[in-house]
Amino acid sequence: MTFKNDTPDLATPHQSSYLAKKIVIVDGMIGGGKNLLSSIVSSLPNVEMWLHKPEIEDVCAMHHLGHLSLDAAKTLINIWADEEIYNQSMSRNTNFKPSDYSSVFHASRPLRYFKRLFKSPTEATKSLKKEMPILNLMTHVNTSYSKPLFEAIGERLIYIRISRHPMSTYLLQHNRKWNERWTIDDRHGPVMYKTLDQNFRSIHVPFYAKDIEKTYLNANYTDRAILLFDQWIRTSDDFIDKEAKSTKAAIFDIPYEKFVFQPQTYINKIALSLGVTPDNITNKIMRRQGVPRSSLNDAPKSKVYSKMGWERPKKKFTLAENFAQGRTYAAETASSEALSILDKLAEDYEERHNINR
Repeated sequence: MTFKNDTPDLATPHQSSYLAKKIVIVDGMIGGGKNLLSSIVSSLPNVEMWLHKPEIEDVCAMHHLGHLSLDAAKTLINIWADEEIYNQSMSRNTNFKPSDYSSVFHASRPLRYFKRLFKSPTEATKSLKKEMPILNLMTHVNTSYSKPLFEAIGERLIYIRISRHPMSTYLLQHNRKWNERWTIDDRHGPVMYKTLDQNFRSIHVPFYAKDIEKTYLNANYTDRAILLFDQWIRTSDDFIDKEAKSTKAAIFDIPYEKFVFQPQTYINKIALSLGVTPDNITNKIMRRQGVPRSSLNDAPKSKVYSKMGWERPKKKFTLAENFAQGRTYAAETASSEALSILDKLAEDYEERHNINR
């Protein structure tokens, strides 16, 4: 008996045979505005409440690192997506913890999940076929590594990347804290991999730092955040631009600075791609999220975000003033080399997204 290769090809079902007929994914940087956008997308008719499924990020990371074939990654993603939409159809594994932002109690249409608790598997399958709910996932800085997602989901995918100006004080603070956390507890967060520090001791670093390990390990936490910004922004820009030329998926590349001022424009386009129409509940959630806003940082008060460094501004600042504050914050601890990288990232970001200060 002979085989063409050691690993047999995995069967790929036709797109119409999947339970999840449409899947919307919101991706962005840590502290980049994903919760804001995901909450509003969740309020659209027939869209499920947003869900963070880290297994998908892990699969994309493992493929990026060369430890998992594209074929295997695609298969796992499709299995998990169908399993998730099936589970949600009867509120199995649904989050009912009131304090979590991803719980039913923060959903725009919570009653549906309580009703589903009493559905049998047979009833759930029937309702799936009839209603065709839209699975709504959130990922963190995964765009650069998301090839398996586009390959697996194809034309069923509505992919939304929300970007944010790298000179945001909140963004810098939030990512600086995460880099500290990865050092203290290397089990918490993304896929970690083993390397050697400057003293040749074994150490774990987030896979995001692959290929810049030496620079990353020798840097302070602010510099580390900026170095990862450089990795994430440039590689995800390249991926989006390249993928947009060939994919059948719908791609939305949304700058946070424009979304908070003109949310309706973007939400209408997203809704059209999903085949739904924004309604009164969508408008209600937009008001709850405080959009449209008259100032960039004029967000609703939040204990969670306050712990991460967000502060309600004492006055309304222009975009230029906001970005200047971010650079001042970075300059307190960043090296001149890192500041130079940040300046260039800011310049390129403003040009790409046509951000006028």
